[in-house]
Amino acid sequence: MEERNGYFAVHSQGLGHATRSVALARGLLERDPRLYFLFLAGSPALDLVVSSGFDALTMPPAPDFPAQDGVLGPVWRWYRGYARYLRTAGRFMRKEGDWEYYRFLLSDSELASVREAVRHHVPTALVLNEFARDFALDPLSRAAEGLGNFGFSRLARRVDLILVTDSGPDWPNVKRVGPIVRAPSASREKLREDLFFRKRTILVTAGGTAAGEFLLSAAIQAFRELDLPDASMVVVSGPKLKVDPAPGVYTYGFLPNLQDFVLAADLVLTTAGKGTVGEARAYGTPVIAIPPKGHAEAERNAAELGYRFEDVQRLKELIPEKLALGRLPPMATGNEQAVAHLQRFLDTRVSA
Repeated sequence: MEERNGYFAVHSQGLGHATRSVALARGLLERDPRLYFLFLAGSPALDLVVSSGFDALTMPPAPDFPAQDGVLGPVWRWYRGYARYLRTAGRFMRKEGDWEYYRFLLSDSELASVREAVRHHVPTALVLNEFARDFALDPLSRAAEGLGNFGFSRLARRVDLILVTDSGPDWPNVKRVGPIVRAPSASREKLREDLFFRKRTILVTAGGTAAGEFLLSAAIQAFRELDLPDASMVVVSGPKLKVDPAPGVYTYGFLPNLQDFVLAADLVLTTAGKGTVGEARAYGTPVIAIPPKGHAEAERNAAELGYRFEDVQRLKELIPEKLALGRLPPMATGNEQAVAHLQRFLDTRVSA
């Protein structure tokens, strides 16, 4: 049986793009075992991809947003770093890309690979949260953002398929899909037994960047002051932060199976990344989403649930309130729809 070989590129800022890409890759492999993906990813996304069982080629890492105490700095600094990343990653792809052997590209928001695939006339599908970035507040950042959005719009018209989980233009190559999440490895009951979740469990996760440190410290402080004898707290600091354990507080760094913890928990506190929010809502776990101030995408995700950055001061009130909710009705995901779109793209644009 001949393999259908292609690249799957992942934007490496945080872990949300990687978790979504792993979910899509697994869904596609279930439909077509001939597929073989070589992932292209920088750290920390690279670690999640490899720990999920996929082969990967190490790309340069994308820059983090500058932030202090949960407040993002001027975004133009990130755009400057991102422009530098695109040049570095572009040189990497021109040197390492083998477009004769890897005959298609799937990309979750990683644009250097998209540029090269389009230049080589390789069938390309792109997965995005939103079509245009909307982070800038000051004039210099708005100017940089406008240039970036204009350049991306020109590139996007040349891509075969674009899946957008939020909003996008009404173009023939753009399809809107719902949130894409990973499947848990077992039932909630089994996971709670395996993870030794004996009490009501509060899961706190900072995502894959350093911007969530403010939430970790605030959540631990609120938990200590609440003094809930029938509850415990599990803190997942991610690959870029470290938290010391404390009485009733259990700490982890990087977890490749965070979705299992989200399902097993009774409450999730998150910095409003789309991946963790989507998993919590898909599994019916109550969620408190506190975004870094100035992170427009996270602020939009949090606002949909009724939260904002200033709610970090209300955790002592919010935690007992949300713990009392119990399990919520699970929400539908866009996994099947997204995989179906990608399967049609592969069947029509990539020869067997």
